[in-house]
Amino acid sequence: MRRAFLVASISLLMSTSAWAETFGVAMPEGPAMPVADALAQADAHTGHAMKFSGRITQVCQKKGCWVMLEANGQALRVKTQHAFFVPKDATGTATVFGELKAVELSEEQATHFAKEDGGVA
Repeated sequence: MRRAFLVASISLLMSTSAWAETFGVAMPEGPAMPVADALAQADAHTGHAMKFSGRITQVCQKKGCWVMLEANGQALRVKTQHAFFVPKDATGTATVFGELKAVELSEEQATHFAKEDGGVA
């Protein structure tokens, strides 16, 4: 089993230099913590609703129900819990608001995510 960090996202703000788009509910004010910093201090941030930021590296190609965010070589999967769907071609930086959780992925879950990102299991 592989260990993955997941954010149960309440809202997501994606932006490029040309546009910004918000999905989900309104996000609270305040700064966002880069994904790498959050993961380096995961124990301190797990279970707390916070804002996180990173570069979108992958999007679920089936429905757009998750994105992978990366910062300084550290990545986490942001799940929308099907509350909203992100465009499958989304790129750029994103800020998410949600709760950091550590989750053990079964081989079946890992295979499922691989299929959704356009890869083959």
